[in-house]
Amino acid sequence: MILDSISVYFSNAATDALGYEHVEGKLYCGRDTVELHFKERDRAFKKSDPETVEFDYKEIEKVVFLGGWFNPKILEVSTTCPDKLKDFPGADVGRVELQVSKKSIADAKKVASFIDYKHSEAYLMESNDRLDEKRGDLESGI
Repeated sequence: MILDSISVYFSNAATDALGYEHVEGKLYCGRDTVELHFKERDRAFKKSDPETVEFDYKEIEKVVFLGGWFNPKILEVSTTCPDKLKDFPGADVGRVELQVSKKSIADAKKVASFIDYKHSEAYLMESNDRLDEKRGDLESGI
């Protein structure tokens, strides 16, 4: 069964003792793009707005689902555009780790194969475009 979209909800715990940088959101894999929706938890004197970062499927380098029996379930997403992740708390250069919510574990396991499928579609479209370009060059005599 081929799906049109997948959503994975996550909640990354705070990275310090004061509870700052607690992030919640979802990773949405749609028809044409991958969207990372996230929001830092509001504090007493600081309110944050939700943010959305869009990626083409070509910009997603790798997605890995990690998790054992007693370990937290983590979806590791690597991208070729690290500047898009600069506002995500706890992001490494071009890589984020999303702690998957219990209700999204089944979907998180499917994300890697879904993105591989979308990669193959994108590469097929590029190949077809290049073939059409070459055919046009041969027909015009160039």
